[in-house]
Amino acid sequence: MKIKEFKLERLFARYSSKAKYRLSQSACEYCTMQEILDMADEECKKMWDDLVLGYTDPIGFAPLQEAIAERFVTIRPSDILTLVPEEGIFIFMNTLLDPGDEVIVMQPCLPSLYEIPRALGCKIIKWPLQETNWGWNLDFNFLAENISPKTKLLVLNIPNNPTGFMPVKTEMDRILNLADRMGTWVFCEETYRGMEHDPASALPSLSDMYPRATTIGGLNKFGLPGTRIGWLVTKNKNIFEDCAAYRDYTTLCDNAPGEILATIAMRNATDLLQRNHKIVLENLGIAEKFFKKHKKILSWIQPNGGCTAFPRLMRPFDVTEMCEKAINERELLIIGERAFGLNSNNFRVGLGRRDFKEALDVFSEIVEEMEKKIS
Repeated sequence: MKIKEFKLERLFARYSSKAKYRLSQSACEYCTMQEILDMADEECKKMWDDLVLGYTDPIGFAPLQEAIAERFVTIRPSDILTLVPEEGIFIFMNTLLDPGDEVIVMQPCLPSLYEIPRALGCKIIKWPLQETNWGWNLDFNFLAENISPKTKLLVLNIPNNPTGFMPVKTEMDRILNLADRMGTWVFCEETYRGMEHDPASALPSLSDMYPRATTIGGLNKFGLPGTRIGWLVTKNKNIFEDCAAYRDYTTLCDNAPGEILATIAMRNATDLLQRNHKIVLENLGIAEKFFKKHKKILSWIQPNGGCTAFPRLMRPFDVTEMCEKAINERELLIIGERAFGLNSNNFRVGLGRRDFKEALDVFSEIVEEMEKKIS
């Protein structure tokens, strides 16, 4: 299978060593290994002290699966396959899809969610999020008109990265009812579930809501993306077994230290999530004031979940030129819309890190220079 360059990750790879400041990170504040080990209960301390650096169970580490299952309502540990999150997307798409299959994909989203089906020879129908006066929204008439019995898979990313969009419960029910009527499988990348800005708007996992759903999650929102541990969740045993078998060709099993660190984190998930949620909400308030101050050239579209936002640079300014200027002149890394396959003049803002204000101060210098050109 030949696949297009993963533009989003290539930008990070190309410019990370040059960037002193980063405005567009999607991961939350990182934890040190010592911080995680200090949270360990006696069982986890013993597992860490007795750690052997051999192969691990290809199906997963039982204590970790049990801890992950606590984040769901109806999911059992045996419904959880632990793996690298991006690996889970790759494996699922390769096991479910065939050339010619029709796939509807929420847009924008993580590029692999549409590039992998495209590389597999599928017909891609992009379901675009729309910018409105009250935030991002989905056109449900578009879905109703385009989904059909030919639609093999509906791909969602909720909370959405990069926009921060989240549907309300009635909207999600409508989506799943349409999928159910057509016999469509649903795949949801829900890494940032639990990071709703208003806790009252939280949705259950789609794995709990829909029998033909498969979901992907991971440790980004907990501050441990470097463990490269995530999970694929499905109640469908055929999908589970097919994904587990396909993994023999990728990583085979999890890394042994990561399994234990992830177990400690998931047993302390509530505390880690509260820490990072607080950082996101504080940065959200800072961002709202900043973009209101510079509303002549920046349009702020309110996110309601996750730890990213996707504001727009007003014309005649070009976001790609702005991003290039930022990295070359200010050592500030900003990810523009082309990384997500768009031409909309938007750019991603990451709200999950303690150094957000520092990066925003550097960005302010660039914005003020542009404002002088129109004053």
